[in-house]
Amino acid sequence: MAKKKIKADSTIGLTLETMVISPISLAYIGYLTFQSHLQFFDSFSTSLLLMGSGMVTALPLLLFTKSAKKVSLSMLGILQYISPTLSLLAGVILYHESLTKAHVIAFSFIWLALIVYTFSSITKWGNKKHIKNKMEA
Repeated sequence: MAKKKIKADSTIGLTLETMVISPISLAYIGYLTFQSHLQFFDSFSTSLLLMGSGMVTALPLLLFTKSAKKVSLSMLGILQYISPTLSLLAGVILYHESLTKAHVIAFSFIWLALIVYTFSSITKWGNKKHIKNKMEA
């Protein structure tokens, strides 16, 4: 939500986010170094994969921040449920994670609420459009 309020380019926003999180990341890397758990310099291929993962992560973030300003907050909120839903489906279908009755009930309630919200938003939008057209006539 803060990204929609700030009138800055998405690259500037991502840069600011990176600047805020960098000291925390560097402190954690320092901690791992002293605990002898740092994997970064173990092998060249591991180091390349870790550096590449940063670039692979940055591109979707950059595209998301660019597009978030062009979408309504309600639509953005609904879209935020797609990724966890896909993760749940991947966990259950691909990795054979357990899906209990409680998970199914909670998942159903979440998506039912989203459907009700979306339907009410569409109905409200349609009513506003109908009233506007009536006033113009």
